[in-house]
Parts: sequence; C-alpha cells; structure tokens
Amino acid sequence: MSFQVPLRKNLLGIKPYIPGKPIEELERELGIQNASKIASNENPLGPSPKVLQALEKALSKISRYPDGGAHNLSHALSRHLGVNPKQVLLGNGSNELLVLLGQMVLNPGDEVVFAEPGFIIYPLVAQLFEAVPRAIPLKDFAHDLQAFSKALTPKTKLVYICNPNNPTGSMVSLLAVEAFLKVCPPSVLVVLDEAYYEYVEEKTYFESLRILDKYPNLIVLRTFSKAFGLAGLRVGYGIAHEDFAEIYQKTRQPFNVNSLAMTAAEAALTDISHMKKVTALNSSMRGLLLDGLVKLGLKPAPTQANFVYFNIPGALELYQGLLEKGVIIRPMGPNALRVTTGTEEETRNFLGVFEGVLKAKGAHPK
Repeated sequence: MSFQVPLRKNLLGIKPYIPGKPIEELERELGIQNASKIASNENPLGPSPKVLQALEKALSKISRYPDGGAHNLSHALSRHLGVNPKQVLLGNGSNELLVLLGQMVLNPGDEVVFAEPGFIIYPLVAQLFEAVPRAIPLKDFAHDLQAFSKALTPKTKLVYICNPNNPTGSMVSLLAVEAFLKVCPPSVLVVLDEAYYEYVEEKTYFESLRILDKYPNLIVLRTFSKAFGLAGLRVGYGIAHEDFAEIYQKTRQPFNVNSLAMTAAEAALTDISHMKKVTALNSSMRGLLLDGLVKLGLKPAPTQANFVYFNIPGALELYQGLLEKGVIIRPMGPNALRVTTGTEEETRNFLGVFEGVLKAKGAHPK
C-alpha cells in the first residue's frame, strides 16, 4: 500500500544535501584498502588528545540528559571570544543554526539572498519555508556584495554570506561586509557564515564580532567541525544580539546539542595549540595543492579555507577516474572540482594520481 498522506507541496521539489562518498563504501566497491578521502573539508589531524580524554570520562554519564542551557560551553565560548554568554547560540552543527534562523524569520514569499555557487543549505532553507531563493553569481570566485546590495527588495528577509565561501574558498574583507551592512535594512537578518574562520590568514578578514553592536541584525556563525576536528559530534555556534539570542533560546529544540558534543567542544577550547597545528598543516598543504594544480595547467581559485576549488571540463569523468584509483574528492557540477587539504601523504598522492587520470582521460585543463 502506498503512502497517501498529503505533504506540503514545497517539500517535493527540495534537492537533498548529498554528503561525500564514505571511505568504507569505496573500499567495499573496489575491494581495496587505504582509500583516501579528501572531499568533505574534514580535519586530517583529528581532535585534540584532550578532547578524547574528556569524552572517555564523560561516557559514563550519557544516561543523563544534557544541560539544556549549555552553561559551561556558553561560558567557555564567552571567554574564548570575548562576548557575553547571553549572546551565544548553539546548534547541532552550524547547519542546524542556518535552518533555525530561516525558520525564525521567513514567511512564504519572502526572499533569501545568497551566492552561487555556494553552500546548498541556503537555497534549501528558502524552499523549506516557501521563500524565494535569490542566487547572486560570484565575482572572481567570491561574494559580489555590491550585487547583493542591488538584489535587496522589500521582500528580502534573510541574507547568507559564507566567508570564506564554500565551495570556492575565496573571501571578502570585513570592510566589504560592513559596507554591505550599512546599506542593508535593519529588518533583514544577515547571517555571516564563518565555518572556516580559523583557517584564514588574510588580515583584512578578522574581527567580525566587533561590529555586532553596530548591526543588531547581524549574526556570526562558526563551528567546531573543521579546525577543531569535531565533525562527527555536530556542534556549531553563533554570536548574536542579546535580544535575538533570547528569542532563539525559546524556539530551538531542547537538548539540541548532546552532552558528548558539549564536553568535546569545551575540551577543544582548552587546547588552542592543537588547533594551531591543524591550521599550520593546512597552510602548508594548501600551498602544495595550489602549486601542484598550477603545474598541471589549472587555475585554482584563491582560497583561505581548507580546500581548493578549480574549474575543469569533464569534472564528473575525472572524479570517477580518481574514485577508481581510491581517491575521493568532491565534484561541484560538470565543470568544477573541490579538493580538501589532507596530510602531506594524501596531498602528494592526490596530485600524482590526478596527473595520471588527466593523461589517461586526455583532459585539457583551461
């Protein structure tokens, strides 16, 4: 008997997020071992040893519900960032925050502005709440915030700015972000998605938190999934105006961040030196990837994240060729690929395998 309960019509056209291919699945398919996954912007060094120790101690307490108010983690983030703990929003990954923020402000027919190509969750949020997605093309692989300004209409209720941008890794300066905020109506919620904040080295990028008081409609999102290595535990956070944060606390699901995730995040903040080892490795491998791709005749996008994006004809065929050699990267449509920085062994292996696949496929980079 078929399912007959009528669903909201807007749900039927939503394209689901497709995660990167798991290593285990590829190894089963090919009958191989030691496949390499550099597709999902994961941390190749993993979390701090202090995180693992804290998790081991916390395991005996998982029969208890988490602290619904997340007191310890909120205060740890408050100290780390220099903000009031009442400004802290927590989510099951920053992904949940992106969706919940949309739920809080969007009504059918409202407009959501974001960059294209960009994170697929942004248009998904618009569709989920029957809003209208307004995709603005990138300029030189980064957000064109002047075009964002021109795209604002009385129906605009939500703007997502991913900085550095996923999937291209390019960033815009804080000066450019603030220039946009100055012309953006205070009734429009602006979400500055800084998931890759810790990897950035460009000095014109930082200190977005210092402008929060000037723009109460601004929310800054970050995550423990990337540089802190907690992707599997799902804990993201936001910093917002206190008035907005108070309403968020009323609307989020109780216990939306589990106790192990909070324990791990608190421990991660006690070992910033480990996170700096991660970002130092990323800087080195990012340079190695960029240089290697240029030598292959490609023109990768300038990146401040832990991945490299480049346009190339026949991307899907090249992706498949890499899979057959045990290397998982991320196809970004028919003419672009994205590669995560890994260990030095993974990075050099990718470059060698990719050169062989290019030759075998007769590909001609542009």
